[in-house]
Amino acid sequence: MDAAAIRSDAVLPSGVPATAELADVLVRFEERYGGLCYPGFGGNDMHHGLRGARFVDTPLGLGFDGIVDGDWTWGVEVLLDGGTVMDLGEWRCRRIDRSVDQRIEKHALLAEVRGWRHHQTFACRTPPDVLPMVDERWLPPPVPEATGPADLWWGDEDVAVQATLWSWPPEADRWIVRYFARVWEKAGDADRTVYAAMGHETVPARWCYLCDTSVAAGYKCIQ
Repeated sequence: MDAAAIRSDAVLPSGVPATAELADVLVRFEERYGGLCYPGFGGNDMHHGLRGARFVDTPLGLGFDGIVDGDWTWGVEVLLDGGTVMDLGEWRCRRIDRSVDQRIEKHALLAEVRGWRHHQTFACRTPPDVLPMVDERWLPPPVPEATGPADLWWGDEDVAVQATLWSWPPEADRWIVRYFARVWEKAGDADRTVYAAMGHETVPARWCYLCDTSVAAGYKCIQ
């Protein structure tokens, strides 16, 4: 959207014209991210850009529609502090990313390592709004630029480990844990590494979302 059009059209959820300071938030977002599109991991693309110049109320504060998540096929709101939230309706509104930059970094890292050999996906549960307990002594160094409220990353030149929030029904948060190895010799360390590092109940998942295929009990998805 053109900056002048954004400033003239920017309105609050009530329909009252937004202040110049708030309108500038939309302008800065559109100038930096508007039109950015890259492949997702669930069949559809990740689209960035304003869909109008109207602010929206979210349970976590004032925001605006700025992203369409191709994996979820759902809109993502951007908050005034730069973080992102997703409100699926049936579950509570949830903060997903620290910033749009962190969101892009986590997708870039997944795109980089998904071509490595990956072990069958693991799964664990935590109480609502609680991150998995992790003993990082078993893991590669953290990757802070890709890590946020719903994604934890560790990695080095040979191994990457991801814990990503997969669903958050009222009773518990459900996380997916993936282990990636650049070389075949490291792929066999997945069980030992993940089970030692994850403090919550961790079990093999029966579906690999990267390969979009089921994994039989007792087998591993090493692609």
